[in-house]
Amino acid sequence: MGTRTIIEEKIFNDLEKLSEKYKKEAADFIAYLKVKEELSVTKEILKDEELLKSIMKGDEDFRKGRVKKWTEIREDV
Repeated sequence: MGTRTIIEEKIFNDLEKLSEKYKKEAADFIAYLKVKEELSVTKEILKDEELLKSIMKGDEDFRKGRVKKWTEIREDV
């Protein structure tokens, strides 16, 4: 699985000691934090006007079929 940080080890050790009810609450809270972090990143992207324009242009290109298959370009990467 790979190496865990000291913080991750503490989280998993503490989680093992919780009742099923509190494990569910912990899982719900972690899911909330994950969404909160994702929204934070989305907000940062929306603040960057140039990046947002680039994303919107890419979306428009995709919708209009101005795309290439990965197999066509992967040799150049």
